[in-house]
Parts: sequence; structure tokens; C-alpha cells
Amino acid sequence: MIERTPVVEEVARTRRGVLGKAAVGLAAAGGAATLVGRAEAAPSPRALKGVVDFIATQEAFGVTFLTEAIRRSPGTPSAQFAPILKAANTTEFDHLRALEQRLGAKRLVKQYWIPEAAFGNGGPGLFQSLDKVETIELSMYLIGVTAYAQRRSAFGARLMAEAMATESEHRVLARAALGILGVKIEVPNNISFAPFNIRTVAGVKAAAERLGIGYDKEGAQPGKFYPYPGNPLANGSGSPQIVRTPA
Repeated sequence: MIERTPVVEEVARTRRGVLGKAAVGLAAAGGAATLVGRAEAAPSPRALKGVVDFIATQEAFGVTFLTEAIRRSPGTPSAQFAPILKAANTTEFDHLRALEQRLGAKRLVKQYWIPEAAFGNGGPGLFQSLDKVETIELSMYLIGVTAYAQRRSAFGARLMAEAMATESEHRVLARAALGILGVKIEVPNNISFAPFNIRTVAGVKAAAERLGIGYDKEGAQPGKFYPYPGNPLANGSGSPQIVRTPA
């Protein structure tokens, strides 16, 4: 039997303290792991399908809007930017094609209500609309990146990131066009990280609807319905691009 000397008593107290702290630490770690698990829980296949289907629907809107803007461009201030608009249109179509062919996305609507004001008579208003839509779509693609990362799909997350990179190019080009057209703005490339201000596709849709866009229904501003026009390269509203498929 070990004699309970002062030294032995001190060792015992120290050991009890260390074990107690370890138990608390493990409990805290377990709780933190639970919290992380909740925060990083992978979306269900159905929820993921809802994300990718809406992104495809939004890309089809981009093709629809740009096709009409390009059709209207002759004789307007936007005519000088027609090559940029055509390149952007092909890019949006390529995003849609990749989403459909590689991720199984389905467009949710056949036509879009677009406010007449969104076209801005081919002037600054057109590029202000593009700036707003592209900014919303940065959040949209970050939702996609997050969803595929949570599903541990490197390809899906990478496709979303690759597409988002070019949407950011479109935003900068729209803002640069505003500066050329005499609209006082901050520098076109005024963000260091893509904003993630909207965290759900329902929120993205609501933000677009606040701009007057309607998805198979009339929007809140005067305008009309435009059906999805298809491949821009086939109807003359696109231009050849490079890197047309995701890695």
C-alpha cells in the first residue's frame, strides 16, 4: 500500500485535475464536432438537384437577356460593346450546357419576363442591369460551390468555381462599360472576394425578382415574356470562345 505522503497527495490532485480538464476538453470537442457536422451537413440529392436546376434556369435567363440586348444593340451606345456581349452570351450558354450535360440540371421555366427598363435603350441602363444580375449570380455560384463541397464532389465544386470566375469577368466588363459611357462608378474591380450575401437559391430568385424579372410569370415592372432562344452561335448572337468545357 502506497503511503499517502504530501508528495503523493499532490500527484493525485494533479492527476485528477488533468483528467478532469481532459474530460471537459473531449466533451467540448465532441460538441464542436457536432456543430461542425450540422454546419457542413451535405445537402440531400433532392436539395442539390434544386440548387443546380435553378442555376441552370438562371443561366438560361442570361442567354435570353443577352440575346435580346444584342439584337437591339445596332444604333445604340451598346453597339460598341457587341463583341463583349456576344462572348458573354456564348459563355452563359456554355455554362448551361455543362450544367445539363455534366451535372444533370434541368431548366425550370420556358420563358422569362424581362422589364423593358432592364435594356436601358442600349445605354448605361443595360450595363447597370448586367452589373446587378452578375453580382447576384456570384452568391448563386457560391451556393453551388458550397453544396458540391459538402457532397465531396470535387468536379461539381470546381465546375461551379470555374463558372463563377467568368461571371465575375462579366461583372467587371459591365462596370467598365459604364465608366466608358460616362457613368461615375468606383473602379470596376472593386471587390477582393466574391460577395456571399445570399445563402439560398430562394433568396437568389427573390433578389432577381426584385429587379423585375419573372420566371414563367409576369414581373413587377412593365415588360414582356421572352422564350429561351437557344444556342447563340446558331442564331448569330454569340461568338467563338476558348475553354468551352469544365476541367
